[in-house]
Amino acid sequence: MKNMLKAAAFLLVGAILIGWVSQVLNGKWTEANKETYTSKEFYELEKNSVDVVFLGSSQVVMGISPVRMYEKYGIAAYGLGRGSAPIAANYYWLKECEKTQDISTVVIDVSMLYEHTGQGLFRRSFDPMKLSRNKLEAVTEQYRTHGGDSVLTYVFPVMKYHNRWKELTKTDFVYRKEDTLVYGGYVMKSGIKPMSYEKVAIDNDELQDVKMVEPQLAYFERILSHCKEKGWNVLLIKTPKATWSLSKSKGAEALAEKHGLPYLDFNYDKMLQEIKFDSSRDMRDSEHMNLRGAEKLSDYIGAYLKEHYDLKDHRQDGVDPVDMQMYAEDREDCYLKLSTEIGEYLGHLDNDRYGVMVQLTDNISEGWRDIYQEKFAELGFKTDISKLSGKNYIGILEHGNCVYEEAADRGLSYTGSFEGRLPYTVWGDIWFQEEDVRMEVSGTTVPFGDKGMNILVYDIAKERILSEVTIKKQGDSANLELERQYYFE
Repeated sequence: MKNMLKAAAFLLVGAILIGWVSQVLNGKWTEANKETYTSKEFYELEKNSVDVVFLGSSQVVMGISPVRMYEKYGIAAYGLGRGSAPIAANYYWLKECEKTQDISTVVIDVSMLYEHTGQGLFRRSFDPMKLSRNKLEAVTEQYRTHGGDSVLTYVFPVMKYHNRWKELTKTDFVYRKEDTLVYGGYVMKSGIKPMSYEKVAIDNDELQDVKMVEPQLAYFERILSHCKEKGWNVLLIKTPKATWSLSKSKGAEALAEKHGLPYLDFNYDKMLQEIKFDSSRDMRDSEHMNLRGAEKLSDYIGAYLKEHYDLKDHRQDGVDPVDMQMYAEDREDCYLKLSTEIGEYLGHLDNDRYGVMVQLTDNISEGWRDIYQEKFAELGFKTDISKLSGKNYIGILEHGNCVYEEAADRGLSYTGSFEGRLPYTVWGDIWFQEEDVRMEVSGTTVPFGDKGMNILVYDIAKERILSEVTIKKQGDSANLELERQYYFE
């Protein structure tokens, strides 16, 4: 009996160790669409806390904000999108979802009907899924029809990723909460890629012969059949996408008509106007929306869902779908980084979570407008920048309060620390060369590369740089523009 207990204990410890090693070595899908984190969030959902499910690829991940719909309409939604997801992944993740959620409505982005997929995208979709009948059925069918990685590598990921130990980093062992949060399957994005409106609006496209990809269409039909069997509402959509076309839309319209389903294509001029789409500010890249665009789209779709389907208002439940404080903070940070106009940016600096460092490295007083000074003064700064011709300046905000400010004819430097623990140094000198323009914060030297009013925003609690901008002259004129330092995320 004692030997049996020892053997059982040995096997248990062995299983735990293998599971832990597999979790560490397993491929991490943490960039852009954050499949690893959206899956983790999904498995932490309260039972029967989701009524509406969004299916699709990265257009759903970055284009649909379920929390926005909850805030405005009380809709309990979740985005099961995956980056470039095979529609097979949508099908099996939907089946995984119905195990714990009382789904009534399914919204499907039709983009992937025209896209080919491969083994890497399949792994990206299914590696994060817990071992289950759905996962085994999915990977078995994939292996039988397309070959590639064996079923066992999905059951025992260490067989696939055993050589990954050479590339392990700290993030494989410890995740910073603020870097991993997603919100109802949605990932906020602060990038901006100005687009030509005509590239997004498809009304004037020439019709071409474009075919849907058969394996994708087959699984799409399976999803529709499954939804019909369950009695779920189905809505088809297409988010704004510069690589979409009139030909593809017509094909999707025909498919919707065949199945008697509504279809909302936000690539037509009328629909873009309905959501007040701004092609210069609402896209992260040619295929994905940033937070500003996603909220416009989510407002429209949320209103449509509320009008056409019988959906409960969950705001009265007293249980928020996500950590709403973290969501609000992330949203504030995102809109700060999304600012493209000087007054807009200065307005977003009024935040008691921030440490803000300001230095002058060029004479911008002639172009400093009254509206800029009004916003600047609202932050607590007393200096009128328009009256500083030929002078230098440094200003510091900590937790929404001005803690230091100086203007002088001589070159300036100031060293301080946020909360007495995060040191920084700022230099203000309009005679600097561009290569000398810099700040230091928490041991990091931050070069700006542009002369003007340089502003660095630091998240004090999370100890990370949020934003770096320069308000600078437009060429040889006195007019000013906002130059954003953006790290693609």
